[in-house]
Amino acid sequence: MDPDAGVVWDYFKHLFPEFSVHHAFVYKFLWRIDPISGDEIAKQINLSKTTVYKALHDLVSSGLVTKTNFKPVGYYASNPVKDYSSNLKKVLAKLEKGVDHLEELLNNSSALSGEIYLIKKDGGQQKLFSKEKRSAIQNEQQLLEIKRVVEQQLKDTERKRLKEYAVYK
Repeated sequence: MDPDAGVVWDYFKHLFPEFSVHHAFVYKFLWRIDPISGDEIAKQINLSKTTVYKALHDLVSSGLVTKTNFKPVGYYASNPVKDYSSNLKKVLAKLEKGVDHLEELLNNSSALSGEIYLIKKDGGQQKLFSKEKRSAIQNEQQLLEIKRVVEQQLKDTERKRLKEYAVYK
């Protein structure tokens, strides 16, 4: 197989995750001036006709390959650099929109209603975060108050556990 097809796939697989290395191989083969038939592609790159026609169908559907309207039907890739660039812009716009949407969902989440959360990170390191700022709490007085409340809750829980144990003895 053409080693450059692996490079093409390495770039395009992020834009089209459903594509295989066969898609990249067929696509790279179509970087030519003249259209070529699916049967001829299969013969020249040594892939089955089924694999080639499946890849061609997907490539045409994605807009990377153009199909001629005359017989025999031919296929060609018009401008791979332009196609990559325009599809990259679409993916980046979708990712940017996703960031905005996730921020909106997080800010409107009813599950995070202003409480302060204790998060264990990296094997036991602990940081306290507040929902409002989504950042570490730096105020020493606030941290001491949280510590006092947590310690009191731990003592209450321990007392309750001991009482339950005493009852069940």
